[in-house]
Amino acid sequence: MTPLERLTAEGIPDGTFGASRPAQPRRKAPQPPRWTAAEQAAHYAALAEALGVPHLRIASAA
Repeated sequence: MTPLERLTAEGIPDGTFGASRPAQPRRKAPQPPRWTAAEQAAHYAALAEALGVPHLRIASAA
């Protein structure tokens, strides 16, 4: 096999030459911690106060 054939033998040059290494599982990115409803309300109230707009209430989907 010529050097040119070796370079073109793999679709994406990753050094495996035909998947000679076993596939590695994908790692999930760490998720940021979720805010509680009380924390969300406090942040929204602080933002609304800083912007000078009245505090809005979200109606329940009943």
